[in-house]
Amino acid sequence: MAISPEKEHPRETFGWAARDASAVLSPFKFSRRATGKKDVTFKVLYCGICHSDLHMIKNEWGSSIYPLVPGHEIVGVVTEVGSEVENFKIGEKVGAGLGTMDGIIDTVSAMHPLLPLIGLLKSHGKLVMVGAPEKPLELPVSPLILGRKMLGGSGIGGMKETQEMLEFAAKHSITSEVEVIPIDYVNTAMERLLKADVKYRFVIDIANTLKPIP
Repeated sequence: MAISPEKEHPRETFGWAARDASAVLSPFKFSRRATGKKDVTFKVLYCGICHSDLHMIKNEWGSSIYPLVPGHEIVGVVTEVGSEVENFKIGEKVGAGLGTMDGIIDTVSAMHPLLPLIGLLKSHGKLVMVGAPEKPLELPVSPLILGRKMLGGSGIGGMKETQEMLEFAAKHSITSEVEVIPIDYVNTAMERLLKADVKYRFVIDIANTLKPIP
């Protein structure tokens, strides 16, 4: 017997979503499932704006499904944990960031040559692609073969790598330079991102500016 949508996704929530490839974001109500035994539920406090968010709301990668609520660089406070969760407690702050690997990490999202980067790698070195250009890059294969070099990709690190990174940053007082914006500025921020009119990472103040939808 099929589970009704109301029972499968009983929790109403809200955010800002793009309805189509026009990339205009506006308030949006949606529902999500209840917290499972291995899940962690948290209240979003801040959300960074990544260029991949712009790619997704404009459907430049051809995989977007609308309505689409962008945002994956999130900091929040744990509000609920599943019965089998051991490493998180209610009230703790949580977040996730990009991981790192030995070799060269290419974060450039614009078109650029890969040959100079491959040339800097030692034998068995790895070039890890993190940036995502709109169009395919030209890949010189011979230097990879002759130099026994490797090419890979990475979205984010695992939980262990992320925890080590956060602890290292806290120990050495490393902080990020960001431009904090209210949620109603998000469309202007997307336009500025498209024009490369950004010096620091945009971070949306979710906790203080996202209001419930009547």
